[in-house]
Amino acid sequence: MPNILVVDDSATQIAMITSVLQQQGLTVRSAANGREALASLRDHAPDLVITDMQMPEMNGVELIRAMRTDFSLVPAVLVTAFGNEDLAAEALGVGAANYISKDHVGILLPDIVARMTSFAQANAQSLYLKGALTRTSFDFVLDCSLERITPLVSLIVRLLASMNVLHTRERIRMAEALDYLIFHSIIHGNFEIPVRSTPMSIDDARTLVTEKLNDASLRSITERIVTIQLDVTNREARFVITHEGPGQPILHAPMPGTPQSFSDERGRGMLLLTSVMDEVFVDAHSSNVTLVKYIAR
Repeated sequence: MPNILVVDDSATQIAMITSVLQQQGLTVRSAANGREALASLRDHAPDLVITDMQMPEMNGVELIRAMRTDFSLVPAVLVTAFGNEDLAAEALGVGAANYISKDHVGILLPDIVARMTSFAQANAQSLYLKGALTRTSFDFVLDCSLERITPLVSLIVRLLASMNVLHTRERIRMAEALDYLIFHSIIHGNFEIPVRSTPMSIDDARTLVTEKLNDASLRSITERIVTIQLDVTNREARFVITHEGPGQPILHAPMPGTPQSFSDERGRGMLLLTSVMDEVFVDAHSSNVTLVKYIAR
């Protein structure tokens, strides 16, 4: 069973996050600040760290930076408040796998934890195959079944680990970015659902998809697909994600790290993509998004 370390100087906030996670059957430990968290990590490394931003002695960014050196295999998610957009960007820049607003913990945190523990497990299971896979090009096609997204991205993590491409931390961060973009491509691209200020949980999105699948008049929409192309060379891993629908493109997201990005879910997504990937190309004339991650040998 996955173990989660929650780091926050607020007992109320720890209790709230712990309640959310325990409802998912997860084991939760806590620490009051970054220094306590590092001591806890030395005694018992968790599967995931969820940390607040503002804390005494060592804040969330400083903790994530320290983890990159000493606990690089443990992914971290930052929880931050409105007004800390620049610090959220900094946290992603130093190694966080994702961030969420405190207002959206109940909506997003269970999904994020489930995804990231899945990605970490897929990566760990493939480490013994390092260098065993030599094929470097793969094409995937997804329909509107949201349940297929995380298993597909977990498979991509396995492929990259088997090709001995990138560090574990970067594979998991990249997986989180890919998962977001594929979800966006289905819900907002193919299904043309308007982007909201409040993000949509996976459960709500599944309900929406089911309703549309049951409406025969919407078959032209529900049969749209998303394609994912992966090409790996000795220099880079390149992903091209394409959706068929005309829905709101991520291109129109607010500038990452600005206050407006907290009121438009695409802002968080674009900040995640641009922080994790080395290059992000959004084709203004099509539904193609190209993501490039350089490979250091």
